[in-house]
Amino acid sequence: MAQIQFPNTLFGPGTFDIVVNDNNGVPASVLDAGLDFTVDATWVIDPLAALLLGGQWEVAAYVESIGPGPEQQVGATQVVALNGGTNFSTQIVVPANTLPNNPAPPNSGVYKLIVVLTHRNNGVISDVAAVAEGPFLRIG
Repeated sequence: MAQIQFPNTLFGPGTFDIVVNDNNGVPASVLDAGLDFTVDATWVIDPLAALLLGGQWEVAAYVESIGPGPEQQVGATQVVALNGGTNFSTQIVVPANTLPNNPAPPNSGVYKLIVVLTHRNNGVISDVAAVAEGPFLRIG
């Protein structure tokens, strides 16, 4: 779980959680490169923040290879409108074959996952954000 950073101390804490699921919807950290997987994100904000924030949330997932290999965004950035509520969720689908199958040394096929939640209002990114470090993933 990560904390959502708010620049205004009037807002209570917010939380941001992620779970990686295999193609069967089961939490996993060892995944088949030839099958889709998902990153499910959920977050909760304070009721006062919900009343005062406008705009949208953006959620994006990135991987960094351990050793040689790809370092990139995986799946499309998800946009979630602020609607006055306090609970939000979205799912990033990582398509099959986004990352290499059957890696050979020195490539490990192991990746560190980072998911970023940002707030955008009137086209400008604000200081409201969270960064969640996901599990290490083995793709192959």
